[in-house]
Amino acid sequence: MNGHELLAHTLKTLGVTHVYSLSGGSIRQTLPACSQVGIRPIGVRHQQAAVLMAAAHNYRSGRLTAVAIVSAGPAVTNAATGILVARDNCWPVIVLAGTFPLSSSKINRPGTFQALEGVRVFQSMTKWSAEIPAPSKIGECLAHGYQVALSEQPGPVYLEIPEDVLEGTAPFNLSPFPQSELPVKKASAQIADASKILLEAQRPAVIMGKGLRWSEPYEELRSLIETNNIPFITSPMGRGFLPDDHPLCFNVARDALQHEADVVLVLGARLNWTFRFGRQLAQDATVIHIDIAQEELVDNRPGSIGIRGDVKQVLREFLGYLEEQQPEAKKSLNREKWLERLGHSRHTQTLILEKKINHSGLPMSPHRLMKEIREFLPRHAICVLDGRDTMAAAQEVLLSYEPASRFTAGTNGCMGIGIPFGIGAKISSPDSMVIVVTGDMAFGISAMEMETAVRHKIPIIVIVVNNDGGCATSVQRNLYPADHEPVAMFQPKIPYEKIMEACGGYAASVDLPEQVQPALRRAVESGLPACLNVYVDPHAPFQNYVG
Repeated sequence: MNGHELLAHTLKTLGVTHVYSLSGGSIRQTLPACSQVGIRPIGVRHQQAAVLMAAAHNYRSGRLTAVAIVSAGPAVTNAATGILVARDNCWPVIVLAGTFPLSSSKINRPGTFQALEGVRVFQSMTKWSAEIPAPSKIGECLAHGYQVALSEQPGPVYLEIPEDVLEGTAPFNLSPFPQSELPVKKASAQIADASKILLEAQRPAVIMGKGLRWSEPYEELRSLIETNNIPFITSPMGRGFLPDDHPLCFNVARDALQHEADVVLVLGARLNWTFRFGRQLAQDATVIHIDIAQEELVDNRPGSIGIRGDVKQVLREFLGYLEEQQPEAKKSLNREKWLERLGHSRHTQTLILEKKINHSGLPMSPHRLMKEIREFLPRHAICVLDGRDTMAAAQEVLLSYEPASRFTAGTNGCMGIGIPFGIGAKISSPDSMVIVVTGDMAFGISAMEMETAVRHKIPIIVIVVNNDGGCATSVQRNLYPADHEPVAMFQPKIPYEKIMEACGGYAASVDLPEQVQPALRRAVESGLPACLNVYVDPHAPFQNYVG
């Protein structure tokens, strides 16, 4: 087989079902080769979107079933943001780049077309970055990259395939490649100590994050929470592993829980900027942190316990110790008082939120829009949130009920992920409703991927929260003279839905709250990719809508 065929057959053997790519350069023959073996190629409008789609596809599926393929030079650097997002979110993805041969004598030659040493560029951003040196090495390198991307803490892998390797030939071995299991470090003594500390706690709490996706400890998690009556909060994308309406979910009262808990069990989450590096936790609180990656374990708090291992396997052992001890402490009055205090805080914050979402002014507030969206969505819907003010309002109002059903801008807050994440999630879960709620600033970064959705018949629903640039309007007002040309804000009331209309999808413009749900119903009934352009108050940052 030639290199294109070898690559396609190897990906098929590894279980890859989709490739996201912008055809061009030396990879023109690669995508047809993938199609011939039953791998579906999705042709995108920008390489950044290709990587974001593949990464979101893998997160939703819980496996590495999608890769991104790009061509050379600028196509490689276009993919960099997607690779960074995958790295920071700890999502597995393989990015394959079909490049031109770059021997040391050629790379410095003036005028070399699309010359770039991509391996060096991505060494600091990936778990492994390498060039495939020969057609006979394609299978070996891809299989190794696949294992690296999934092993321990997942992440991105970058592989370059020079044009002469793709055009060369080699035999293909159809034998399935071995897959290594995740290593688990036995820490029984630590687990026993940690379980005793948790059971004796008067104010225990659990923080869960999106890393739970790869271990899938859902039964163990529910048993831990419900059997021991432990309240929990989540990271932004950790919602849905237990439903938001679970009686022990206190996301609405997250500040009170963090400030007052005396023992905090961290599962699948990192105490990074999302949780203010743990500074919101009480200074004397004991942190028990379980994570597959040693470098993620909390190490800056006296008395804390870091347990390295697969969360599912560690929790199974953890639950065994909890069952053996069965102390009456877990049913004590102090534990009940803890839940009562959190319940009071949750009730107070819920009343404040109710005032926000029932705000009656026009143009409608972002929170008022989110109320209409929340009342429309079925429980199994997948919500993709993109932007700043828009994402913050949606996080407060929209609920998640199933694992991996909430996507946000992620660990590094990258804007423009909304439509690509939505496409990847929908292809991975075709029977689920996928709705993308995006601010107009974030929307502009990947708006043309709506054409990708139309062309490939991927019926996502995109809601553009149009506030003329959102937070930028206050920047324009406060930092520029009144007569200055608009720099930090957009033209008012741009009809963004016209882009979807031009591409052949369903389009609608909405100004009033009572128009939102009927427009969403028509979007679903159309069976097409849809875009709703909803105008909201540009002078009303979400945090100001308290009454």
